[in-house]
Amino acid sequence: MSHGNYKLRKNTTHWEFDQCRAKIQFFGGGFANGKTTALVIKALKLCAAYPGSNGLLGRSTYPKLNDTLRKVFFLWCPPDWIKKMPTQDDNTCYLTNGTVINFRYISQRGKQNVDGSTTSNLLSATYDWIGIDQIEDPEIVHKDLLDLMGRLRGQTPYRPDGEEDITMPDSGPRWLMLTSNPTSNWVYKEIIKPLIVYKKTGRKMENLLAHPVTGVPIIELVEGSTYTNKENLTEDFLRTLEASYKGQMKDRFLDGKWAAYEGLVYQEFDEDKHVITRAQAMDHLWNMQKRRVRVTAIEGFDFGLTSPSCYLLGFVDDWGRVTVIDGYYERNCHYTKQPQMVEKIRRKYAHLINFDDEIRADPAIFKTKVIEKHIDTGTPLSQLLWDAGMECRPANNDIISGVAKVGAYLGEQPTHPHIITNEAPAPLLYFVDDLDFIQDEITNYYWDKSSLGDLLDKPIDRDDHALDTLKYMLSHLPDPSEIRIPKSEQVKPWMFWHELDDDGKISRRA
Repeated sequence: MSHGNYKLRKNTTHWEFDQCRAKIQFFGGGFANGKTTALVIKALKLCAAYPGSNGLLGRSTYPKLNDTLRKVFFLWCPPDWIKKMPTQDDNTCYLTNGTVINFRYISQRGKQNVDGSTTSNLLSATYDWIGIDQIEDPEIVHKDLLDLMGRLRGQTPYRPDGEEDITMPDSGPRWLMLTSNPTSNWVYKEIIKPLIVYKKTGRKMENLLAHPVTGVPIIELVEGSTYTNKENLTEDFLRTLEASYKGQMKDRFLDGKWAAYEGLVYQEFDEDKHVITRAQAMDHLWNMQKRRVRVTAIEGFDFGLTSPSCYLLGFVDDWGRVTVIDGYYERNCHYTKQPQMVEKIRRKYAHLINFDDEIRADPAIFKTKVIEKHIDTGTPLSQLLWDAGMECRPANNDIISGVAKVGAYLGEQPTHPHIITNEAPAPLLYFVDDLDFIQDEITNYYWDKSSLGDLLDKPIDRDDHALDTLKYMLSHLPDPSEIRIPKSEQVKPWMFWHELDDDGKISRRA
């Protein structure tokens, strides 16, 4: 069985995916960047290198499977490799070397589970390799992927028909190969984001797909824009895409940027600019203490009964820049416990931050009366918290003005340098990287839509407790235009010299 004519140019995105040897191999990026073809070619190479292996090629639904993935497979598979084609009753391809390719759709028939997944008959098999095209399809949920990973137990030996590749696994190979366009759903949150954070900072989020002993990631991400595959696309096709997709839609579907989501409220947010490490935040605090800068605390609180309660602690430096350095996000947390939780966090920074002001909180807690064992105490929650040492004052609860204030602080200010790189322009708002709940909300916070699909001037009221807290804590701060550069950083008068301008008037120049 010949290998087939699959030659890829070196140092291209498709070649990089072909050479990937991680247990989980992810090919992402823009429309028509060749993801499906790259997946099929790699699957065909495995068919030849592991004769007698059992592989799975899947898509979310039956129509998508047959109209795209299976069609591309037979476009590239040499006819003389095929022993038996799929039938209507058995969507399976049998090759002459004993390899079996199971074409299956992930959204299987059966009763849907609470988490949106289904009981799938394809999970009863053991596979040597699995390839799933467009894993971001809405019919596929995270549990479906975890179930598939549990079926990679094949031990078919590596027996190449031709030159041996020492980088290939001796058996299996037990690879999970995935493709996807950029998305904001569980694919980004559970798979992509943890890997990006690890590569940028070295921090290992709890859901990072990594080896249980060594801690090394078992996933690799290969990305390419639509233009990566431009040699195989017509000029007319590219021009049509460029005419159809503008702004964030272009960023997402042509350029393949993961953070480009249409309708996102805080489009200014960028992890590279707004997220810093805990060590960097502490170094910034210590540096201000050395310079004898008085650092002021800024706090916010959002109370929830069945929904999460959130407390955030930040500080304001002498440039007016805000760093959110600590906090908690707890479900079903009784109000009697929270003053102690706040005090514990405050004590960690008492030697560096001045706690002069009350916590800015949701105005509702100043009206809400607490009911204990079906007995109305008649006391507002704010008073009970105050009595326990957690002093709060009502914040501005206007949604639009709060969104505008947060957005303004996320925006870059030409007069202000970045607190780490010292480069301008830079934002006025920063977050410590281990406060994952803030990043989770800010990257999934969208404007609501009308029944016609038009964006409305209000965010979707869901999973926004940390962002509400952020709005409360910034509500009393000045607008960015009102923030002044510290006197110590202003140009001294004696550094100016004077000359006459074209009108004969005196002008000052630095």
